[in-house]
Formats: sequence, structure tokens, C-alpha cells
Amino acid sequence: MNNVFCTILSKLRVYQGLVLYRSLDYNTDEFKLYILCADEESYSACSKMNLTKAVLVRAEYLGNEQLLFKRFERELNEFCWTLKPFLIEYVMNQCQPIEYVTYVDSDICFFNNPKRIYREHMGQDVLLSEHDYSLNYRGVEQSCGKYNSGFIVFKNAENARYALKWWQDRCMEWCFDRVEEGKFGDQKYLEFMPGFFRNVGSIITPGVNIGPWNDTKYHFLYQDGKIFANKDKLICYHFSGFRVINKNKIALVGGSRKIHNILHLPYIDVLKNVFHDIEKVAPEFNGFVSHDKLLPMAIYHEI
Repeated sequence: MNNVFCTILSKLRVYQGLVLYRSLDYNTDEFKLYILCADEESYSACSKMNLTKAVLVRAEYLGNEQLLFKRFERELNEFCWTLKPFLIEYVMNQCQPIEYVTYVDSDICFFNNPKRIYREHMGQDVLLSEHDYSLNYRGVEQSCGKYNSGFIVFKNAENARYALKWWQDRCMEWCFDRVEEGKFGDQKYLEFMPGFFRNVGSIITPGVNIGPWNDTKYHFLYQDGKIFANKDKLICYHFSGFRVINKNKIALVGGSRKIHNILHLPYIDVLKNVFHDIEKVAPEFNGFVSHDKLLPMAIYHEI
């Protein structure tokens, strides 16, 4: 297997993380997804779901005591961001031989096979996703960064490991959900990578990691069993800002906050199946979002 995926879940991302898993299963011939469960609730729920193509990981498995202390110093989402480069390294070391590790946020959904990305960037050691903001959100780039850390690829190569170690060190030093002195979470650090390390480039394959920050630039079309973004196949869409309030309601809290029926309706259909399947094996589990600082600005939708 040349490419392995990984993601991070807290209990508030389990439902969407399982949609991610099913989208990979549907759109790829072969895959393995490493799921780092950041809390006991997410680990317990996922372990009951018969995820035959997934490997469940706890933060303790990463073997870094200093990293574990960040759990007590940072909010849960900040701790998950801090874990990201360490999970990527862990997966690299677990999967040999392997060519690429692709980290994807749990709220990403695949609509087509991503293998084209790797064919078109064979000379690169690290692949970054540019936000490519819509005009309305260009000002956000200054604070949140040129690149989105929700989809990032590291080749199993020495140069990529140097870049990964540098990113780990930065996230250990500072990784918070605020803008401060040119930093934001784990994300703004990525802007330095192309200048500091060789063979670090932007993903040029169209249809990758489109999200609410730029989806107004696209016309989505269903044709011949596939979804297209403008004239290109949509490989994956990032449902950033999508919050699952309960079995009958979701909220959109960021970016365009627009429902695209061609994207959101199939996503919600799979989400409802996930609710049902988790309820059967873990009826006590509750991964719904009740508190979020962005909810006062949300647009709510019945599902």
C-alpha cells in the first residue's frame, strides 16, 4: 500500500469521522485509515463499529510524555491540532514500506478517488493545500494562513521528515485557537515550509479540499455518477464549520454557510446512517455539539 490516510477524532467529530471513513471506502480501491482518538468516548465508540480498514490509535501510543501534558494546557481542539504532526510520524513508522502519509481532517468527505494527486506530484516531498479564498474572505488569509492544514501529504523521505520534525517543534511551543504574533493554531507555520525545506509545494490537482472559504467560486454538477466542481471532478470537499447539533439539526458556522444540495444532501444521508449504526452498538454515545463559540453566528438547518 503506497498511501495511508490518518485523521484525529474527539467525541464531537466521531459522526463526521465515520462519514470520512465510508467515503474513502466507497471511492478508493484500497485504503487504510489511522484514527487517533483524542478522548475515551471517541475510542470506545469507534472500537465498536467494525472498522476493518481502520487502525485506532490513542495519544499514549505516540510515546511522547511531553506531548501528553499538552492535554491539560490546551483546549481539546488545540490539543488535537498539536497531535497532528506527531500522528503523521507515527503512521510513517508503523507502515513500512509506505510512500505517502496523507492527513485529512475528520470533516472532509471524498467524492472521487484521490490517486491522481500523487501521480501529479511525484517530485514533491510535502504537499500543501492552498485555501485559495473567495474574494469575500481574502482578508482571512492574513490571520488564518495561506494553507489549510486539513489536507496535507508527507512523503516517506528524509527531507519530509525534517519538515515534519520542525512542525512538531513549533506546535509543541505554541498551538492555540487564536491569532497571536503571526501564528494561528498549527496552520500558519505551514507558510514557512516552502522556504525552509526542499520539494515542498502546493497541490495543483483541481477539486482537492474545496471548502466554505472558497466554494462560491465553483458550480457543482452531478454527471455520469460523479460530482464535478466546475469542469473537474471533485476529489474531496471540506465540510469545515459543519456542526452536528442533534439527529435532526445541523449548523453551519463558518465561511459561506451555504447548503449545496449536490454535496450536503448525500453527506447528510450517510451521516444519518452513521447515527443509526452507532446507536445499535453504542446507544450511550453522544457526539452532538452543544457548546461552540461560533454557534451564535450559525445558520441552522433541519435534516
